[in-house]
Amino acid sequence: MNPYQNHAAMQGYIAQWQASSLSQTEYCKEHDIKPHIFSYYKKKFSSSAKQSSQLVPVQLLAHESVSANGISACNVLRLTHANGCPCF
Repeated sequence: MNPYQNHAAMQGYIAQWQASSLSQTEYCKEHDIKPHIFSYYKKKFSSSAKQSSQLVPVQLLAHESVSANGISACNVLRLTHANGCPCF
């Protein structure tokens, strides 16, 4: 397996390895995967799973603004990063 192996395929290999009783080295030998590549994806998937599973508190504030034509625009949701930068 080369370093540019399919992302989804590596997720499948890691899931199969976790369900097996093989060591990481044994699993890699059996499936012709370079151990350093397997370790890279294992770490990558575990860190991305931790980040994506975190909940972020959101505070909704009532704010009503009037546009130039006099129409109320109260059904607008504006997100702003913690550092103050708006999300567009």
